[in-house]
Amino acid sequence: MASGNVSRVLRAPGRLVVNPTGLGVTFPYGGTEVGKTRLVVLTSFNTSIRIECEGLGNEASDVLERTSRYVFSCFIRAWDDDAIEQFFASNFVQGSTSGHSLLREPGNRVAGASALERAVKLLYVPDDPISNPAVMIYRGVPDWSENAELAFQRQEELGLPLAVECVRGSSGDILEVGRLADITIA
Repeated sequence: MASGNVSRVLRAPGRLVVNPTGLGVTFPYGGTEVGKTRLVVLTSFNTSIRIECEGLGNEASDVLERTSRYVFSCFIRAWDDDAIEQFFASNFVQGSTSGHSLLREPGNRVAGASALERAVKLLYVPDDPISNPAVMIYRGVPDWSENAELAFQRQEELGLPLAVECVRGSSGDILEVGRLADITIA
């Protein structure tokens, strides 16, 4: 492993693309750019199951494979009309005067109904794709981050705190993390 540049390790801002079609075309790769990010986190909620054997004093005798649950979270800088339309389609209304997005709650979402119809394919492209990994989510359901806040204040940057629950896409894959050149879009 090559020695890393600390400035690249600490920060990896980038851009988000919804429904990219392939890396063979220029950015946004056949999809829709939905904003710049300053914070990106991929959280694994995977837990292996430890099997303990009483005859061995409760030592582990096996470990069962983990589940595959991931949540991609990010902060989209500013109030991005494309992001509102793409990620919150059931809540999106175009302003009649300004033409900009309005977000209405609860929109046409129904609690307890499947959210898969809102799923998108999502690509995170770091500003430095040579040194930092990209993230390809093959199918993800976007929503507000848990306990999200829109901070309308001078000290905080206004933006969209987004969480994407990752599920299996049509290929059977959930996500890929790696250099952009190696990511498979299809």
